[in-house]
Amino acid sequence: MTAARSGFLLAWLFLSAVGLAAQDTTVVLFRHAERQSIFDGDSPLAEAGQHRAEALVPLLAGYHPAALYTSDLRRTQQTMAPTASKLGLVPFVRPKDGSEALAAEILRDQRGRTVLVCWHHDLMKKLVRALGVKGAVPYWSLDTYDRIWIVTIPAQGGARLVEQKQQLAPALAAAS
Repeated sequence: MTAARSGFLLAWLFLSAVGLAAQDTTVVLFRHAERQSIFDGDSPLAEAGQHRAEALVPLLAGYHPAALYTSDLRRTQQTMAPTASKLGLVPFVRPKDGSEALAAEILRDQRGRTVLVCWHHDLMKKLVRALGVKGAVPYWSLDTYDRIWIVTIPAQGGARLVEQKQQLAPALAAAS
């Protein structure tokens, strides 16, 4: 290989690495779908939740995630399962009480990528704060299932949070 080619190759590799490091990290957060019982700590999904999990597939797959995360409770895993199957990805399962550790892992291991996280309404705020979001964070009530939070963490500057309503099939959206 000539010196000119070697120099070009090294410059290309360097610029590629710099470009990757400069990409935003995007974390798409959504709550598990409707569960059978609020009195069972590890309740499986209700029929409506199973329908929501299936309806979420095109929306979530459209983010082209590099990784998927769920908690260790089956309702988050059941909500993510149809999307994981469609994408051919195996979700990382993390403890429900580990919101800060999950954020640290994403910031360390998924820099410059998009990830999906199926989590719990009462822990969403803790997770977005640990991802670096400052300022107002919307309230996620016990009966809210139709929202998605998109946290964008730029290579430079502060994290931003955008809340969106899930755009699902009309029959499912009417039930939300």
